[in-house]
Amino acid sequence: MHTTTVNGLAYLNHLDARRLAGVMVPTHYSAALVAKRLSGITPHVLPNVLDLEAFPLSSEHEHEDAAVGVRHFIWVGKLDAHKNWRLALIYAHMLKELFGSVQFTMVGGYTASTETGEALFALAGKLGLLDTLRWIDRIDNQALAALYRQCGDSGGAMLVTSRDESFGMAAAEALMCGCPLITNDLPVFREVFPNSDMIRRVDIWQPEQFERAAKALPVAPDQEACRHIYEHLSSTYGPEAFMVALNAALEA
Repeated sequence: MHTTTVNGLAYLNHLDARRLAGVMVPTHYSAALVAKRLSGITPHVLPNVLDLEAFPLSSEHEHEDAAVGVRHFIWVGKLDAHKNWRLALIYAHMLKELFGSVQFTMVGGYTASTETGEALFALAGKLGLLDTLRWIDRIDNQALAALYRQCGDSGGAMLVTSRDESFGMAAAEALMCGCPLITNDLPVFREVFPNSDMIRRVDIWQPEQFERAAKALPVAPDQEACRHIYEHLSSTYGPEAFMVALNAALEA
């Protein structure tokens, strides 16, 4: 189970748990959501597996030709209400007001309808972002990792405006690449991520909190903080950790 939405979990209310050998979820937070709907079932927690080769910490001199003084920010997700893409654009406008020269990249949404795509650019136009916004509807891991590193190197960050998450795979991948987060203070992130200067948690519905977090971003992330969180995530959610959890679930 990899969902936290009411609609996504609703079918569990009518599922006969006696027919299941087990349920696997990526976090204890998700396990609690599922257990409420499946009486008598204790889900097995099998953390998502981070691709350590695809999302390395650094690539030396990768952005030598990047425009000087431009802060890069990124948002990743489906163009839906759950991921909150409209709020992401509103905060991109705030970032432009704060820093002047910014590049805002939105990644994802290749399944979005034509109407949603039109709504995206209509709102971007109203907010004066058409010269700032880049929308990439799909991307490979290598290019995505390069975007994450570009954000970190420029003094930018990844924005996480999601209403909820079951794990936060994209956020974890960004951190692996040295890209800080400005994120909604989601319960699951307190489980998945350690305390770190790389993560600025805010109530995403409070603009003043977002503004303070953005102003507090360093010109470039602290390399020690980057290494610390990389080591934590790679050891906790790498392939070896997953196999330990999988074997434990199969033997239970």
